[in-house]
Amino acid sequence: MKFTDILAPLPPVRRLVVSTPDAAGQGVDFWIWYRCLQGLANRQEPHLYLIQRPRPAPPDGPPDRFCEGHWLDYYRRAFGLPAEQVDDPDAVLERYQHLVGGYVLYDNEAVIQTQNLAITRCGLEGLLPISPDQEHWMVRHGIPRRDDLRGRFASDLEAAEWALQHLWPHCHQRLFANLCHHRPFWYALSHTLEDFIVYHRVLALDLPLSRQTRRSLHLYRRLLDSASPPGVQMNWHCILDQEKEYVAEAAARGFFTLCSVNTPNLTIHGGVGDPEAAYTQPLPDRERCQAQADQAYVCFYVSDGDATWAMHNLHSGSWLAPQRGQFKLGWGLLPFMVRLMPGMLRYYHETRHQNDCFWGPSSGVGYTYSHLWPEPLVHDYLRESRRLLDQTGQHGVNMVNWFLRDWWREVEDDGAVRREQEALRDGPGLICGLGGSPYAKSYLQGPIPKLHSVHIANVGRDNVADILQLLRECPTRPLFLFLFAQIAPGVLAHLAGEMPAFAGTPVQVVSMDEFFLTLQDAVARGLVKEPLYEKTEALAETWLRAPGRHRLPLCEQLSAELAQIARSDAPTRRRLLAEPAWINLVSREIEKVAQDREAFLTRYQGRAPVPAEEEADTLLYVAFTLAWTVVRSAVEAQGIYANHRTQCLRDLQRTCGAWLDTTPFERLFAAWEAWESGVPTVEALAGWCAGVAEAAALLRQHLGPQPGEQFTAWPPPTI
Repeated sequence: MKFTDILAPLPPVRRLVVSTPDAAGQGVDFWIWYRCLQGLANRQEPHLYLIQRPRPAPPDGPPDRFCEGHWLDYYRRAFGLPAEQVDDPDAVLERYQHLVGGYVLYDNEAVIQTQNLAITRCGLEGLLPISPDQEHWMVRHGIPRRDDLRGRFASDLEAAEWALQHLWPHCHQRLFANLCHHRPFWYALSHTLEDFIVYHRVLALDLPLSRQTRRSLHLYRRLLDSASPPGVQMNWHCILDQEKEYVAEAAARGFFTLCSVNTPNLTIHGGVGDPEAAYTQPLPDRERCQAQADQAYVCFYVSDGDATWAMHNLHSGSWLAPQRGQFKLGWGLLPFMVRLMPGMLRYYHETRHQNDCFWGPSSGVGYTYSHLWPEPLVHDYLRESRRLLDQTGQHGVNMVNWFLRDWWREVEDDGAVRREQEALRDGPGLICGLGGSPYAKSYLQGPIPKLHSVHIANVGRDNVADILQLLRECPTRPLFLFLFAQIAPGVLAHLAGEMPAFAGTPVQVVSMDEFFLTLQDAVARGLVKEPLYEKTEALAETWLRAPGRHRLPLCEQLSAELAQIARSDAPTRRRLLAEPAWINLVSREIEKVAQDREAFLTRYQGRAPVPAEEEADTLLYVAFTLAWTVVRSAVEAQGIYANHRTQCLRDLQRTCGAWLDTTPFERLFAAWEAWESGVPTVEALAGWCAGVAEAAALLRQHLGPQPGEQFTAWPPPTI
């Protein structure tokens, strides 16, 4: 099947009724029912367009929070859509009241999962989801209460289990929307997708997917195991888990992810423009892409284009930056835009400058990890990726593969990479990596090369100095450096200001397409070979040893704190496992998480303590994560690249086993490996935490920085 057929096509939009309500003081619960009403109205005919009043525009940022005004202006101008303005919510409710069969009252204080049950029921039954503080709207219009979900469920998970049994069989079997309910965190306060959920009769729940929440994870697996892949996972993950856990669980069951938080009005965007329109982008002549032996070729790529929000907010406003077009830069366009946002796709192609190079974002059709997809669906997914890349005018693509349980950076799966290379060989190359390292594996052999990003260009950083330092530390020539650029306001102004500094250096800044055609030429002529970057002592000092040894004091500090927490009384332990930023260590380097002590300790302040039934799982999750952080830091402090979980442990045993007791690490790694069959007791885990703390102190003494040694040259953060 065509993956675009997962979604029924929207009828063409012929007119717009625009509502910009004054919702000051109403809160998120107002927008939940108001956007659900939009879904009911647009199911009859797509025309109701909602605008959330914009905040003041930040410098170099998008013109308003969601760019709704930008797209409204473009649609009216480019497609000649007439628009009627009706801002008063009472007038809007009166106009569409005939589509409303009543309302369901949900609990927005204790069991907030009921909000998601009520949203789902709006799609199935036409009943608006209403919180108690919003009920006055319904009363004023004489809309009857049909059900009250307050007090019906003992917990959020019990409500989710009820929904799986009673609502899921009647919902779209290829769509799922995760709506985080953990208020007051921002994930739970961003509600823009309700119109889409109602229109397509999507099941909405909040199901955390990390190994901290065993029962929720198993419920999610039951849900997707009973679905009809291929499918799409919408919105975004719960605040209690990590992006890569969320995407991986879906990928293993034939679902790709569309990060669609902060993407309003999808029931309008899908009906504006031609979903069958195809676009082209000229490919450079190969004759102009001949590698010179003494040159360094650099390309930059700014994209969170797998996310609908990035398409909607013009990549955080960067597309509107006056510096766009002043230098060569890659941009990702979500291939699934042909069905979700065909008018936006047209806009991007109409406004592309010559120096803009469209290059598919992670990972083809949508955001996923193809190495986890089941057979034979993975072949369909890759084939559909090539089709949609061609339709959207993109030659190459970012094909990321992550699996946080076993790999810190990209998964090194030669078979999966070769499968991608074969399926996508009509393009000039593939990229991967949302963080940069010259030690991450790239693939030059095969139908087309696949390169891991070597660095990240950040706002406020001397990126030219970073690149020239790489040239000094890596003697490989010609040198090929692919860099992601930070997704942030001001990134184009910053990079444009740096371009003159490359004058007089061997660096050529080229487009993504030029970069990979030149790399193909260098490979064919034997000018470069695997591994792509020659390793030197200077390179190891910059990228491995110095960061590794300076992470060890932070490892020692956090390990001692966790050991103390693990030995605390149960109420204290459950609170201190919940509030600090322990779970952020799963996908971020320790210096980005723990250097700011106040930020670390209060990251999840307000989160409920870990439930007793999840305590052992949570402690294992945190303890293993921190133990692996210690291991990686110690290994890299010795100049050894650390990526795969078991290889990291073997390297620690090999290099430090003569003077270090590695037993606590071995026990935690073994428990992690056996998690599916159970979890050790809190008492056992506490003992291993104490052992890791002792080991971390010893590792800091042997491998850490010398007294007085200063260090600020941390590798840049991920995009």
